[in-house]
Amino acid sequence: MSWKGNRREIGEDFFETPECAVKAVIKYIPENAIIWECTYGKGALVKGLKNKIIKTDKYPKTDDTREFDFLTDEPDFDFDFLYFNPPWSLKTDFLEKAVSYNKPFLFICPITIMETAKRSKIFHDNQLSIINLSNRVNYVGKSGNKVFFHSVFVLNDGKGKLYYEELVKG
Repeated sequence: MSWKGNRREIGEDFFETPECAVKAVIKYIPENAIIWECTYGKGALVKGLKNKIIKTDKYPKTDDTREFDFLTDEPDFDFDFLYFNPPWSLKTDFLEKAVSYNKPFLFICPITIMETAKRSKIFHDNQLSIINLSNRVNYVGKSGNKVFFHSVFVLNDGKGKLYYEELVKG
């Protein structure tokens, strides 16, 4: 596992979560939880939340974001809920690390998160749930190019369920 040369490092694996996807899952975020957004970027995921937000990112994009490598650094802070949009090229590593904290989490990723035996076992062993979105999500990349992916949210709720949420435009 290496960040060096990773597409996120050079900006190609940086796709902010659109508001329609955030709105679709907001009800899964506990209102009074201290949220750690470990891939903060520009804050698209937590926009509008009234929670206390701990902002970290390997490559900070705002002045109030702490530089922190989620995959190698250990937090020196407390949090209740982990919420993020990882670089998808490292989705397995992020999944494994998130599970290791034994805390609730929610993250968006391509539906391919379920495709390998290794990840399937992680889902089974931890009873992770999937929130399937009603349509492909339209991400906007660094250069303004639109990129569509069928995305799901992985939810650590200990239920191993499949949920469905409607994407609403606007």
